[in-house]
Amino acid sequence: MAFRYLNVMRDRVDILLYVALSEEVDYVLELLGPGFKPEEFEDVALTGFFGSLPSPTLNRDFSIAVVPAGKMGNTHAASVVSLLIDKLKPSDIVVIGIAGSLSNDMEPGDVFIPDKINDYLANSATQGEAGQWTFATSGVDFQTSARLLNRFQVFAHTHRDQYQDWQNDTRRLREALVPVSTEEALEAAGLKTRGVCKLFAGDDRKLASGPAVGKGKAFVDWILREVDRKVAAMEMESAGAYAAALVRDPAPRAVAIRGISDYADSRKEKIEATANGQFRALSAKNAVALFKRALEAGIFDAVAVTESETQGQNQSDRLDALVKSVLVIGGQTGETEDVDAEVPRLHQASLKLGAMLAKAGAQLVVCSPFPDSADYYAAMGYADAKVGGVIHFHSPGHPKVEEKRQLLRKTLGQPDLTIQDWNYPSPETEDADSWFQAWLLAQLQALDRADVVVALGGKVSKTANTLLHLAEVKGLPIIPFEFLGGAASRAFNRRDWERLHPGFDVSVLGKDEGVEQTIAIANRLLLDRVKRSSYAEGRPSSVFISVAKSDSSMAMALQSELKSLDIEAILGDDEIEPGQMIPVSIEQSIRRSDIVAVLWSRSYAQSAWCFDELSLALNEEALGGMKVWLFNLDDSDIVPKQARKLPVISIRGSEGFRSAVKKLLA
Repeated sequence: MAFRYLNVMRDRVDILLYVALSEEVDYVLELLGPGFKPEEFEDVALTGFFGSLPSPTLNRDFSIAVVPAGKMGNTHAASVVSLLIDKLKPSDIVVIGIAGSLSNDMEPGDVFIPDKINDYLANSATQGEAGQWTFATSGVDFQTSARLLNRFQVFAHTHRDQYQDWQNDTRRLREALVPVSTEEALEAAGLKTRGVCKLFAGDDRKLASGPAVGKGKAFVDWILREVDRKVAAMEMESAGAYAAALVRDPAPRAVAIRGISDYADSRKEKIEATANGQFRALSAKNAVALFKRALEAGIFDAVAVTESETQGQNQSDRLDALVKSVLVIGGQTGETEDVDAEVPRLHQASLKLGAMLAKAGAQLVVCSPFPDSADYYAAMGYADAKVGGVIHFHSPGHPKVEEKRQLLRKTLGQPDLTIQDWNYPSPETEDADSWFQAWLLAQLQALDRADVVVALGGKVSKTANTLLHLAEVKGLPIIPFEFLGGAASRAFNRRDWERLHPGFDVSVLGKDEGVEQTIAIANRLLLDRVKRSSYAEGRPSSVFISVAKSDSSMAMALQSELKSLDIEAILGDDEIEPGQMIPVSIEQSIRRSDIVAVLWSRSYAQSAWCFDELSLALNEEALGGMKVWLFNLDDSDIVPKQARKLPVISIRGSEGFRSAVKKLLA
């Protein structure tokens, strides 16, 4: 097969599955399904398998990277996991595979999630004389994520259906992998098992992780005597993976899910001789099946699962923004009951808003670098998130403004933060009216650069009110937080929320803490806008995908999602007819489609073929013949002026792409 290098758009996954052994990788990929595709890392000799799995409980998909490490050992695990955290930024790290039991009640086929990982030879010293020596161990314990561990401990009670599904999975796997003759041979060898898989999670049991494979009773006795009597199983990778994760700030959550393949003592050879690897396959598959059912149940959600989340209301910091840029406008209103608290509330909300936007990958658009504005504190919050990003300042090109911008730039001071200055004509005189006109011009230009507008207060007599009216005329999504009153409150009251956004809980816009939901709200409003402009009578039956060749992996993701929803996905290359000119074949395919999905990128902008497809689609839309979905794959500027009038959905990875399309067609 031809390998593909890792797509630069895939810069974040929800879960990293670290797998050491090749046989374990086979089992993982078999159970996760065919949707996981290989991609090589360009600058390191590793191949990842990327895909997604659904969590019906949370009404979302989780993007997952399965990375085979290629060898055992904690040193290798620490190096690889540290590298992958930098590249993929996972929220959770799951070390999955097999382990040997040191406990009589933990049998081959069971699954073990340890309370802690004990790196038993860490910080060890040798001692002894005259040819006799031993290790004096001190070891290092690494804690499994307390939240994930607790959820697995109560899995059977909090998600009974999914837990029972897992139990059924293990029974089917045992019947398929371990024949009756093996069970009888084990019993004859004095190794009778209960025949039913159990989950052991926590309960102060530890997993010993080190460089040795346990095969003898003497070694096991040494582990329990000299290392920790609470060790229940052993393996060779988890300590390295946990160490690489827990040194980060903030740290991804780490959990080891280990299938018990045998005993780490003299019984190991009996199991291997009798079962011939059957329990290795069973235990690994039981572990993967548990991971899959737990994910379906919402175990890997970022916060405690609540009723609102099971209905799809996820926390904003879990979401990627579907919008490229967000304009923040507002200020004091003098309309709140506690006027003295108004400015602190405005500043606090602005700080929180900026951080939310940065973490979700949206760009911030503001105008004023002065500390009496909401803009200033939104920029501070954005920078304090320490995740990079872009802040756009649209301001008059005046020495006083430039001085403040430079001071603010020093204050923000994050090395990976980009601050883009947009300068406009200075006021012709220093009087108030000239300054008003200069700032209004800058704000109008900022409005043209925004995909969404967030309003926090703002005096009705100032420009905030005018800007919100203009945003409404443009059809831009507006998030008017009304808790400070003012222009934002007026914009809130003007909108017919029930008709335009059925089912949306507008009460969140009246609360200070509602700012934390900004990304979820922005995504919802944008998708509602695209839906309204795309089709009025149910789902489309066919979608033409217009894409540059270098972005074909994203086209495949879209095609796969559309097919799963029984919608015809049309790719131009597949429609070329022998004996017919290529432009004619493409044109016919576009004209017979209900929707043209444009996958805009820098590569798309450089392709004459793509431009022709976009021009035809825009013309057809103008005539009422079809609708256009415009997806931006890399946040590059949309060039055609006619296309800039369309709502644009920013995509930050193939899984986010699938999720957005699914919501569009819901």
